[in-house]
Amino acid sequence: MKNTDLNLIPIFVTIYEERSLSKSADRLGITQPAVSKALKRLRDIYNDSLFLRDNSCMVPTPRAIDIYPAMSAALTNYTSTITMDDAFDPTTAERVYSFAVIPGLGHTFLPYIFSKLREQSPNLHFETHPKFSKDTELDLRLQRYDFVIDAEHFAPSFIKSHHLFDEELVAVMNKDHPRIDDEMTLEQFLNEDHTVVSGWQVRSSLMSQAPISELNSRKVVYRTTTITECLPLVAQTDILAICSKKIVEQNSLAYNVKYFPLPIEKQSLSINLYWHPSRDADLGHVWLRKLLIKEGVLFNDVRNQRVKPKSI
Repeated sequence: MKNTDLNLIPIFVTIYEERSLSKSADRLGITQPAVSKALKRLRDIYNDSLFLRDNSCMVPTPRAIDIYPAMSAALTNYTSTITMDDAFDPTTAERVYSFAVIPGLGHTFLPYIFSKLREQSPNLHFETHPKFSKDTELDLRLQRYDFVIDAEHFAPSFIKSHHLFDEELVAVMNKDHPRIDDEMTLEQFLNEDHTVVSGWQVRSSLMSQAPISELNSRKVVYRTTTITECLPLVAQTDILAICSKKIVEQNSLAYNVKYFPLPIEKQSLSINLYWHPSRDADLGHVWLRKLLIKEGVLFNDVRNQRVKPKSI
């Protein structure tokens, strides 16, 4: 490759991540014909189409998929050596960050983070949305959200992610449940009716993404879109629910409920932070990302040290 061909690296990476020539041009700040010309040069260099048009989407070929990790790493390594003159000052910056979050975190992690943020960054604001879409890659690529916070699941290799904490789950039910007293077996758990948290216009539940075969045997009789709606429901019926232990503890005095460890091997969800690599050059995004990752560890430590409230 000639020295001038090195300029093709960010163009290839951007086309791969955006799946669109026009969106790539907008992201790079160049014209669409310039992107098309660069793609033609890339095709000549690799003797491969690299991207095939499918309706309005540019689909990478196996060759493009194969070389993307190396191209992306090369671009990341280069940009990391550049010192940007315009620093991000969180004490004075004004910005709204958009999140799509898994049900329940709006009652636990995000309020914790926002309280920390208010101390040092009074002009930064949060906008949170329920995580209903299954296509995390598309949501981030189209910049619908700055961040997605979701249970760990398969994501395309170019979507960045980092583990935040593990969310402990419990089986919750009416404190006076007619068939379950001081302990619960897997057989009892599966024999009862269940309520689950489902996305809007989606019948799959929050736990359906988790590789737990036992949960497929549950008899679901009630679906809701928010995890806190489970508690008043189980408090007034004999229906069981799977809920965040933290949320149950927070509301144990308000509802007539009790909880048990899940009678299965996997008793927690790994909660991850997801973002699109196009945001890696955004200093404000980088700053908040580091804060989220740091506070995720502290958040886990704080709640593990907190004494569980006594139920009445």
